[in-house]
Order: sequence, then structure tokens, then C-alpha cells
Amino acid sequence: MVNISRQIKMSSNAEIDVHVLLLPTTDPILWRECLQSLENEPVNIHTAEGVPGHIGKARYGGFSKGTAPYVSCVDPDDLVIPGAFAACLETLEAHPDACGVYTDELIIDRDGKIIKPGIWSQAPWNPLFQLEPKYLHHIYVMRRCFVEKLYLELLRWPSMPEFILKGLITAHGPWVHVPQFGYKWRIVKGNAHNKMSPSTIYAARWRVIPALQNAAKKYKAVIQTDPFQDTSFADRSRAKPAK
Repeated sequence: MVNISRQIKMSSNAEIDVHVLLLPTTDPILWRECLQSLENEPVNIHTAEGVPGHIGKARYGGFSKGTAPYVSCVDPDDLVIPGAFAACLETLEAHPDACGVYTDELIIDRDGKIIKPGIWSQAPWNPLFQLEPKYLHHIYVMRRCFVEKLYLELLRWPSMPEFILKGLITAHGPWVHVPQFGYKWRIVKGNAHNKMSPSTIYAARWRVIPALQNAAKKYKAVIQTDPFQDTSFADRSRAKPAK
């Protein structure tokens, strides 16, 4: 494992615990850049050892670290845009009914050059879009009490545990979109999303479909296909429970 953890200035009083999974293959240069992007964020930074072949076990170990009321994670080859976690914390505290909040992201290349915005950027949360694994990607911050209820589920998924977690946690409340870019997702050769098999993707989708269907019904979510339709969920500022 890359060992620069001694350079991390740990905080014990921030409201968000953020973990980073490190493997022997972690690029030390990109990891330093990632760490520098976190320096002024209101977070407690934890490193956790990656588990080759089982991301779910590694995420369980990462989310278990710390005692802050909110949890999140970043990847060591990505970058946090200044102010992202502060905005997430402010939004979480303003919406006590939310299971979590998330920002938009920018996709960058190996050298940090912006390629394009992430999928469905600047649009409010819609649970029906969550069947796309790249939707609601980063940054996302969740309430620890709800994540703890899904620890065993994480351990069941060698791949796509984050997708499962973000889908099933909607049983406890809506996601709230933070309308700003908070993350730079670096596309490099070894990205895990390039290694997912179609069978894994479909199995994960079927696992979260019931929860997302319930959320769609509760918050009256629809996908607009008629350009003249004016009642689209995506046109609303945020999810509202059905009366």
C-alpha cells in the first residue's frame, strides 16, 4: 500500500468521515494531489486498505472508520473541488429528512484536463435515473446511521457495492442534489468501472429496483419523454413526498 498516511492531518471534530481506499497499485502522485484537494474541507480523512477482488469488504472497512454523523468516500486518483463538502454538510443539515446529498462532477483525463460534465449534471435527484451506475456518482455524503444498517449488504457485493448502497438507502429518505460541481473524476486505464461484467451490472440493478420503485412512487418521480409535458419530476427543485 502507498504509505503517505503520516502526511494526513487528522481532525477529530469534523462532521463528515471520509475514507480513501489504497492498494499497492495506487499512484502516489495522484494520491498526493487528491489529498491536497481535501486539505481545507470540513472532513476527517481516513485511509483504508483495499481488498483486491472485493470492493464491498473494503468499503465496509472504510465506512466503519470514525464516529462522525455523516460518511463519504473519495478515490485516490480523483480530486475534490473546493467547498464541496461544506456545501454537502450545509444541505444535509437543512434537510433532516434526506438519506444523503450529492454534488455534480466533472470528468477529467489523466492529466487533469476536463473532458465533460458527469451524466445528468444540474438536474434534481430522480430515483428512476439511479439504474445508471454513473448517476449520483460523486461527491455523495450519507447519514452514518443509515449506512450502518446496510453493512451486511456491502459484504455481499464484490463489485458495485456503492451502487447498491445508494439505491437501498432511499428506503430511509430522499437524496438531495447539491447544484454545484464538487468532484473531478479521473478516467484512467485501471478504473474499476471498466472491469464490471454485464451480469454483475444486471444483478445489481435487480437488487435495487424495488427500493427505487418505492422511492419513485413516494416522491412522484417520472422520466419525461414528451417535450410538452410540464409535470416532470425533473422540473421540480427537489423530491416531495406524495400526500
